[in-house]
Amino acid sequence: MIEFYEQQVLTVKQRLMDAKKVSNQNLGPDKMLENLRSETRKNRELNNEILGRELNDKRERLQRIELLLQEPMTTQSELERLTNDVKRLQKDCMTLEDKLK
Repeated sequence: MIEFYEQQVLTVKQRLMDAKKVSNQNLGPDKMLENLRSETRKNRELNNEILGRELNDKRERLQRIELLLQEPMTTQSELERLTNDVKRLQKDCMTLEDKLK
């Protein structure tokens, strides 16, 4: 998000420099209109790029969340069973280590 605002600051500074440059050149209305159209086209492309990237990021996040929600819920009894299994396996490992010694 900070990058976006930094980019906006740079864009505004560039526009200010362009405006000063145009005012010093005393361009005609046709050239000024052409410059404005070019700038508008550039801004549209930049906007579509940023919005497109943000939209893709949000879609990916939504897919990850939906996948998590589709997984079966772990119940308290399931957690207790798994905890008991872990303890049993740790005991078995200790027993085997003792036998190796």
